[in-house]
Amino acid sequence: MVNNNYKNWIWANTNWPNFGFEINLVMPELEKAIQTVAPLNALAIELNQDKQLALESVTLLEETLSTAKIEGEFLDRESVRSCIAKRLGVGQVKRTSRSAEAFVDLLLEAVRTYKEPLTHKILKKWHHAMFFDKPLINDVLAGDYRNESMQIISGAYGKQKLHYQAPCDNKACASHEMKLFLTWFNQNQALSGYIKAAIAKFWFVTIHPFDDGNGRLSRLIAERVLANNEANPARLYSISTQIEKKRHEYYDLLEKMQRSAGVSGRKLDLTEWIIWFLQQIQGAAQASMKHLEKIRYSTRFWDDHRAVSFNSRQIKLLIRLLETDDFEPNGIARNKYKSMTHTTDITAARDLKDLVDKHILKPIGEGRSRKYLLI
Repeated sequence: MVNNNYKNWIWANTNWPNFGFEINLVMPELEKAIQTVAPLNALAIELNQDKQLALESVTLLEETLSTAKIEGEFLDRESVRSCIAKRLGVGQVKRTSRSAEAFVDLLLEAVRTYKEPLTHKILKKWHHAMFFDKPLINDVLAGDYRNESMQIISGAYGKQKLHYQAPCDNKACASHEMKLFLTWFNQNQALSGYIKAAIAKFWFVTIHPFDDGNGRLSRLIAERVLANNEANPARLYSISTQIEKKRHEYYDLLEKMQRSAGVSGRKLDLTEWIIWFLQQIQGAAQASMKHLEKIRYSTRFWDDHRAVSFNSRQIKLLIRLLETDDFEPNGIARNKYKSMTHTTDITAARDLKDLVDKHILKPIGEGRSRKYLLI
């Protein structure tokens, strides 16, 4: 364990966990968040059920991939897509993986059951589901609160940097901290749901009650609050995707707040954290509006080209181009298409030329720098 003065951390403050914020600074960002999400919900209501499920499937795909990526885990996109198709009953079900299925199920359960109280039992069940088929590296205790101290450290041995030390070095203490958190979580109805989601995420990840997976669970908890706030179990925007885009900001601000959250009166001041979180909600909702437009465009595309024949490799590319921003604004190169579809260079060239001839793609550039964009 890296040497640490526990008095440096927010939980050692005598005001812990009495959080507060400057309402006059938070309100402008809260209003922006509400104004950004409202039209997304309104437009989504106008969609038929199939299109709503299509939008939710895109959100779930991004949420699952991004929340894993934040924690340094990379899930297979097609496996996750297939899991979502299986659970929502949309799209084609192909190969899936246990880890992808586990997280998709957890995310759906977290938001579908948002009306129910959150309990120790539920959180421990979610945690166990995350690790039930993984090797217990470093003696990860799956499905129960940790029974030892927890530090977040980076760097090589001898040059390690301590980013955070969580409260508690035994299960009884962790359980007590979680009891305080869950009591607040289940009883506090006065806050805006957006502010409550920000505080809940920060508070949970600061307690760090489990050996591993705390970041992922904190985002599930935030999504649950947002679903309750919007009275909608279908997630239409992805907080994790937005946080993953701002990953360095996220970790820097989290560490800053956990080290030195200011004191305003008798409360620990989370103003800066809450403002940042509200800005991520705005960014996530704006990105989802773009996805909504993509779904509309995708629907028109397949309707307009229902008589055109595509092979399975071309369909895989078209789905990726229609549903994601992965190749915008520069387009996809032949080598990337070859790698994505696991085919030969000759076949890749033939497939792409065929799509150009059918006026589906347009080539940009020449030679090795040539890329392809949807027309």
